[in-house]
Amino acid sequence: MATIEQRVQQLEDREEIRELIAKYCHGVDGRDEDLFMSIWSEDAKYLIGAQFGDHIGIDAIREILHGLWGAFTEMHHWATNVVIELDGDTAKARVNADVTGTDTKGRALMFAATYTDELRRIDGRWKFTVRDIDLHYMTPVLEPWSNDNESRFAEV
Repeated sequence: MATIEQRVQQLEDREEIRELIAKYCHGVDGRDEDLFMSIWSEDAKYLIGAQFGDHIGIDAIREILHGLWGAFTEMHHWATNVVIELDGDTAKARVNADVTGTDTKGRALMFAATYTDELRRIDGRWKFTVRDIDLHYMTPVLEPWSNDNESRFAEV
């Protein structure tokens, strides 16, 4: 049986990892480079797959971040169904994500993905060492997309 201190530490670790997952979303969506880059280990692997490629190391991750921002004028990530497995100073997480975005052509897109994460406590803080994204689909939502709510909902 774990001690109360061990149980509290596990709760704190889980909460910090959940916050790290949220920082990923806020960083990429809010175009906050400092926040987004703060969540990765120096040797992290950001594996986005065939659509956007695999990026290893902090410099490559920063480069693809700018590539994503160049491809999408806006993105909105919602992470859910977070499952975390702790093992001392390492952890694994599985996260489902619904993402909406608008590309540079003005098309609204909807994505569904699963993130398989590996994390490590570095200097007392949890960081992603691997984020492996399984993109289930990426599909247009409405053509043409408009932020003008009055005209967009007039046909509904």
